[in-house]
Amino acid sequence: MPKAGWIAAWLILFRGISALVGAEVAFEYPSALVDAYDADASCWEGMGLDGEYPVGVVPGRWLVGPPPSEFTGVTMPTDHWVHLLFSGRIVPVDGSDIEVVESGAAGERAIVFLTDGADQEYALGIIQADGSGAQLLSKVHLTLPDFPITFVPRGVRIVALDRGGMAPGFDVGSVCAWIMHDCGPGARYPAPAHESLDVPTDVKLSWLSACGTDLHGVYLSTDSQAVVSGAPEAQFAVTDPNGNSFEPPELQLGRQYYWRVKEANSVDANDARLSDLWSFRVTDRLLIDDIEAYGGWGPSVYEAWRTADLARPALEVGIFRSCRQSLKFGYYYDNYDGGAYSEVYHVFDEAQDWTRSGIEVFEFWLHGTAGNSTSGPLYVVVSDGTHESRYTLDSDTNAALLTTAHWQPCRIPLSEFAGVNLTGVVSVGIGVSRASDLPKAYGSGTVYIDDVSLRPALCLEKRRVEADLNADCSVDYRDVEQMASQWLAGRIEVAPVTAPNEPVLWYKFDGDALDSAGTSHGQVQGRPAYVPGKRGRAIHFTAAGDAVTVSQVANVFGRIRDALTISFWQYGDDSEHLNDTVCCSNYVYGRENPSIAIHLGCWRNPGFYRWDCGTPWSMDNRVAGRHRHKSEWAGRWNHWAFVKDSVTGKMEIYHNGLLYDSRAGTTSPIEAITSFEIGSGWYGRYDGLIDDFQIYDYALHADEVAYLASDGTGLLEQATAPLGDLDGNDIVDLADYAILAGQWLEHQLWP
Repeated sequence: MPKAGWIAAWLILFRGISALVGAEVAFEYPSALVDAYDADASCWEGMGLDGEYPVGVVPGRWLVGPPPSEFTGVTMPTDHWVHLLFSGRIVPVDGSDIEVVESGAAGERAIVFLTDGADQEYALGIIQADGSGAQLLSKVHLTLPDFPITFVPRGVRIVALDRGGMAPGFDVGSVCAWIMHDCGPGARYPAPAHESLDVPTDVKLSWLSACGTDLHGVYLSTDSQAVVSGAPEAQFAVTDPNGNSFEPPELQLGRQYYWRVKEANSVDANDARLSDLWSFRVTDRLLIDDIEAYGGWGPSVYEAWRTADLARPALEVGIFRSCRQSLKFGYYYDNYDGGAYSEVYHVFDEAQDWTRSGIEVFEFWLHGTAGNSTSGPLYVVVSDGTHESRYTLDSDTNAALLTTAHWQPCRIPLSEFAGVNLTGVVSVGIGVSRASDLPKAYGSGTVYIDDVSLRPALCLEKRRVEADLNADCSVDYRDVEQMASQWLAGRIEVAPVTAPNEPVLWYKFDGDALDSAGTSHGQVQGRPAYVPGKRGRAIHFTAAGDAVTVSQVANVFGRIRDALTISFWQYGDDSEHLNDTVCCSNYVYGRENPSIAIHLGCWRNPGFYRWDCGTPWSMDNRVAGRHRHKSEWAGRWNHWAFVKDSVTGKMEIYHNGLLYDSRAGTTSPIEAITSFEIGSGWYGRYDGLIDDFQIYDYALHADEVAYLASDGTGLLEQATAPLGDLDGNDIVDLADYAILAGQWLEHQLWP
């Protein structure tokens, strides 16, 4: 159907739905920020209320709902992204279905993905700001694809591609989309989105109510089974007059919560309708100060951190743990001028309750300096306005923190601050004093403070026992489930092998991109390097523009229609670039999607894998999921084989010779391949090494894949030993179960 006819059909459908169930279509700003990824692990900067730049920004405040002003924006250097969620389904209306406003017309580019608010996504295309160089707003519009999307589109992910202009990146001012609020048989469109992370403790849950309901309740608990069964301790009544939101009781830091909505109508209260089961994880800290708001266009650091006695505070932009600056704290103490100590202290605008949300630990990060005086101890003091309590670090910890020139956490249990009303804390201070048993001592030094926060009890790696397989600091049924899932699994697997037929393309990458199977030699783009590989040498893609395009594509794909296999050795870089397409067939954003595409390690460490194969491209011809461990694509050589057989309808992914994932019912043929490239493509460039890249014109069987992954030996070495292998004998068996049983119900949370 032509685009115009398709849009018209959608509009007719909208009117029909609206008439039936009261659905509304509106041009809206995002309702939530699902994720914001800072590839540099530095800081989010952007434009302030009056356009001042740079200022520290919080993407969720700037991009959720209407922007604070027409001048504000979030700057995203290369490979940064924001993932925004809308309150309903994103729908096509007039061809300008999604609008992205970019601040500063310098030709910056970004990829925009349509998502389900979680893992599923579709690359809509590359957008580019106006290149005039003027400080203007660029309004860029995107159109939804003219074929069915198998997921409900609720989110937009924007990934910056280059720096462009004066400001270092794509500057997102705002995002809007046409949204349909269509009710269904059960509540839908939860906020926070399913599987959201870093949710605040005071979150307000909301949803779109089921059609025709006016009685509402919520099941909420950290126990998923209590929510599924409707246990009384998980039930809450909804008092919101609109019936589509709920403010839960106090949430605990770092906990996973499960929830669902139960609704009915007052005419027939027995007509109960349950939503899907949703979950979210609460943030694991309450921030006191990350030292990012001060200087430049912000307030002075001296307004927030006051000094006592001989302390010398200042902002430090060269040494910081996160973002762009820390608090430099120069201390001095002696017995001659009455300067017995140095202290910086933070006074709260309102008294703070340090007993809520499961807070148990005061934490700050400290960077010492070699040569600092250590005879004076480091201390933390807490005051409720009437009483104060001081905790002094022991001598060994004190010396290590003050003189070690890298960032270390300093954590103090709140139980150490006896005699203070922790429900009304008015100030907290960090200082260094003259030791009471050394009355004539003196000393000085400089340390740096960052990321001051409050935390719940912590699951520290050094306190965990080996049987705690899921790293929650408790040995329980969850660890038994983990062990059972790996029962009799080992690091070395033995598989039957059969030598495959000759490939139709084989790039050994031994210093060139010649085709060892024929004459479809690769044309090298950019400046990739050739380095020691799995066998001989390998090609190393390191920069934008690095790629290998296949010449004489018809010779490779001319007789491929029903089946193919792509096999290669891969060593991924654990770098800042996580938006990786390993190889891809012909595509043009907005007009033609690839029939073949392989993506590894993209989005996050360990990230996602995606295997697309079929003509025309569709979500039905995709196998996708999350990598289980980063070693599956980063930090070591891995063998991958991607198989498609449209006759049997099966797509498969093999990792190091073993079946990793598969899908049935993918019967679309493989045809009309007019171009093919390695090292770049639909989702962006690949970061890492490739060796022995092969394409076969049939679907390899498991024993043939095992042959390639083991050099014909059948001995398949997996990336990591099974977590359940507690005794280190490379197999999960009764000996490991005995270790787990011996540590049953041990808990190691600190303090």
